[in-house]
Amino acid sequence: MKKKTETLEANKEYIKTYDDSKFEKPSVTADIVIFEVFDSEENNYRKIADKKLKVLLIQRGVEPFKDCYALPGGFVHPGETICEAAERELQEETNLSCNFLEQFGTYSNPDRDPRRWVITNGYMALVSSNHEEIKAGDDASAAKWFDISFKESGDEWLLCLTHEGDKICARLKETTSQWDVKRKFVTIESNDIAFDHQLIIADAIMQLRKWITETHIAFRLLPEKFTLRELQQIHESVLDTKLLIPAFRRKVSSLVEDTGEMTGEAGHRPAVLYREKLQGEKRNE
Repeated sequence: MKKKTETLEANKEYIKTYDDSKFEKPSVTADIVIFEVFDSEENNYRKIADKKLKVLLIQRGVEPFKDCYALPGGFVHPGETICEAAERELQEETNLSCNFLEQFGTYSNPDRDPRRWVITNGYMALVSSNHEEIKAGDDASAAKWFDISFKESGDEWLLCLTHEGDKICARLKETTSQWDVKRKFVTIESNDIAFDHQLIIADAIMQLRKWITETHIAFRLLPEKFTLRELQQIHESVLDTKLLIPAFRRKVSSLVEDTGEMTGEAGHRPAVLYREKLQGEKRNE
């Protein structure tokens, strides 16, 4: 077997004569599905507000798909990884900092971008409830948080995203992946969503629902200290279903620890504040 140094030298000689024009070169982008959970508006100050899962969309100010809504994202620059591009675009297009950024899918339909062959990588970003001011990038005319509804209806799935008077809808059909290990969707009908971003959003929602039941990802949507009610609300808003309080608290009991502090909100009974229990680590006070 050749030594590594010999292999590297051989590679240099080969590259000198290699003709890379033989293959078409796609552009590569990163598109980011940014989730945050907001308190719903509540007129009764004595009632604990429900929580709603929202996704951030930008309204495109340039072609293609001018005035349509899209996910924040952009092209990968020379010399950077796709993850680095996602981090940069997150800051440039939204001005948000996140607690979680992870790739969940790749989208390579040759016709997905009318400009040219563009392969994009879907990233999920989670923002805790700090509600930073969002800032639309140069090619966007607005950035807004949209309420999410994604439900099965007969043999279709309906994706509805709403922000005040703006409503974006898409009809999707579930298909079986090659090895039947992942739920996949194809578009039946979509309006006002740029590119194939309705598919990316649908995949992100399903991935978030899977991760929230299998991992500690829910804590990335919460402040450092929280009540068990708030933790349950996070799960309910993502899963879009109500959970039984006793069963939920038994399930998360090993994942949280009592801070010794209580809430002091006016109009509500004080509740114990918890924090995530660091598994296998000693917390530095």
